[in-house]
Amino acid sequence: MLFACMAVALATTSNMNLLVSRNRLESNQASALVETGLFMAQKELGGIEVSGDSRADLHAAIASHLREALALPYASSAAMTIISTADGVTVPPITLTRSDGRTGTIDLAISADGGVRENPTIQIAATGRFGNAVRTAYYNLAVEAGAGGIFGDYGLVSKSPISMMNNATIQGANTDSEGSIFSGSDSQYAIDMRNNAAVSGDADVTGDDGSIRTLNNASIAGSEAYQVDEPDWPDIDTAGFEQYVEQTVTGDVSGNQTLSNIRIPAGTNPTFDGNITLYGVVYIESPNQVTFKGNTNVCGIIVTEEPAVENLSLNKIDFKGNLTVSGVENLSDASRYDGLRDQTGTFMLAPGFQATFKKPFGVISGSIAAGQLIFKNKAQGTVRGGLLNLSDAPLTMMNNARVTIDRQNANPCPVGFGSGYSLVCITGSYRD
Repeated sequence: MLFACMAVALATTSNMNLLVSRNRLESNQASALVETGLFMAQKELGGIEVSGDSRADLHAAIASHLREALALPYASSAAMTIISTADGVTVPPITLTRSDGRTGTIDLAISADGGVRENPTIQIAATGRFGNAVRTAYYNLAVEAGAGGIFGDYGLVSKSPISMMNNATIQGANTDSEGSIFSGSDSQYAIDMRNNAAVSGDADVTGDDGSIRTLNNASIAGSEAYQVDEPDWPDIDTAGFEQYVEQTVTGDVSGNQTLSNIRIPAGTNPTFDGNITLYGVVYIESPNQVTFKGNTNVCGIIVTEEPAVENLSLNKIDFKGNLTVSGVENLSDASRYDGLRDQTGTFMLAPGFQATFKKPFGVISGSIAAGQLIFKNKAQGTVRGGLLNLSDAPLTMMNNARVTIDRQNANPCPVGFGSGYSLVCITGSYRD
């Protein structure tokens, strides 16, 4: 009887030890799966560029990246269903198999508490399941604004040569360095300055053959640098603006006119002459030659349809009169501008178009990108942002043109120039 009782006790203890051992094993495996899930999320999301002015848009951007990043290494089928909603991103269970054939799963849920411009926190929740054990842990990411993207160190950036002559000046509004310029051209004179032309900051060029020439009292107040690393040229994004169009302008506009969210169809070549006020989007189809005379007041953004084949002689935006510009954030709360008010930091996105400024323009609230930029005669004013010349045609300033660059009061991530926002890991945010 004693031995029988001892045998039962030993068997019970053995079973309990096995159960404890199994529970510990499963718990450790579930914890390991959690760590794997968080590591995977940090690896795939840390440092990526994101966009989205709302939670839903930011979630959509994260989901889009994860679909591509996780499809091949982790999905058992051709398509992995990652769900994105206004509340967050849900990654379906990822199954991992041990060498002994036992399997465990990882669930990932990601949620942001705002859009990229709202300094949001992005929470990653990883849940590991192995056997009967379930473990969950959390880690946070933050959204970090870049140092101004293409305009991080410069006020004026050109893929082509920069030509400045006859008292043309580019200067900083707050510091001399805001007036720095960069040419990505490999031509002999990537930056060519003559006849009292002046730059308040540095002048940098890239390429083995690019050089800087200053003649007849032209001056560069900062340093000159050669064979500088070429920046990451942004892909100018004009998508999403055409949806706001309400009115179509098919001919010349004169007198005292106020227009909102307009389209200028291809080939119409209109002239705006008089006291013209434009609210919202000015969407210009290609080809087109659009002229603004008289007094033009813009509260919004000018966007062009990029030509299929670049031809600057057929695609022009010419400001021959006085120009005043305020940003989309100043649009009224009318529903027609909902969404557009969030597209801040940019005045013009005109890839494939030549944009010429010939008269004073006061303060332009936003960066400018065009196929070719020309400032001449009495073109003088301040740009809160930067200037980007996209084509091989030279960026030209001449005949007393003076542009003052104010980057200090500019949006560091202007819409259309690439988001400029990236995800960064928050050290010490792990918790379970």
